Amino acid sequence: MKKNRIITALMAAVMVTAFSSCESGDISSALQGPTTQAPVTEAKVTYNNLAELDGKFLGLQPGTNFDQLILERLPNAMFKNYDSFPELLDALKQGKIDGFPSDEPVVLAAMATDDSIKMLDEYIEAADFAYAFPKTEEGTALCEEFSAYIDELKSSGKLEEYKMKWMGADESAKTVLDISMLPATKGTLNMVTEADYEPFNYFKEGKVVGLDIDIAADFCKAKGYALNVEVTEFSKIIPAIQESKYDFAGAGITVTDERKEVVNFSSPNYSGGVVMVVRK
Repeated sequence: MKKNRIITALMAAVMVTAFSSCESGDISSALQGPTTQAPVTEAKVTYNNLAELDGKFLGLQPGTNFDQLILERLPNAMFKNYDSFPELLDALKQGKIDGFPSDEPVVLAAMATDDSIKMLDEYIEAADFAYAFPKTEEGTALCEEFSAYIDELKSSGKLEEYKMKWMGADESAKTVLDISMLPATKGTLNMVTEADYEPFNYFKEGKVVGLDIDIAADFCKAKGYALNVEVTEFSKIIPAIQESKYDFAGAGITVTDERKEVVNFSSPNYSGGVVMVVRK
């Protein structure tokens, strides 16, 4: 009898809950019970300095040295890998990570069209960006020729014009000359890039464009080379140059001592730093 009374009481409680919910138009949720209720979404957390990210999950792109830089500042940071900048950005917005390190010009370009992110006001590390060449006799000679060209751009003020073009708001100006029309009086150069790292290199209307591609195409035109551009994952670029699979690489590559051991670097085409990207 006691057991039947308990069951009867429980059934009555369920019916009362059901009728109460029926008044608000949701009888199904009452009868289904608490296990079907949607989880409560936590408020999005934003950060204002690097120290606040210690012990948090940060995104990384394979092939970079950002994990080493981060651990020097945030020894308790944890990492999740994503293959590209857009994937890192999506993970941040979805709350899968709390932030991710990236190169300042890339972040500035993203912030120009995305108001949901910001970068913290301190460099994780200052950095130069340059083209990479094989450590061979031919690679070294081409690197020196390319460096002299970039140095000329700097002294003439033209390099600053390239930066303003690719980091500015005028999308109509962001074009690259038709590389299929370049002369091949000195042969063809094979360049490798990532094509997923705006403003350095990315796809626009089916073509690879960006600061790295623009300067390389103009160099080839000035020096009499034809240019072939191939795309691969960033993590494969330095090994490919090291093995002389390409004549050079332009992919928003940060100059590091570790990379200097296996490839030659041209004069920098951009100087800035590595920053942390977080939600606003």
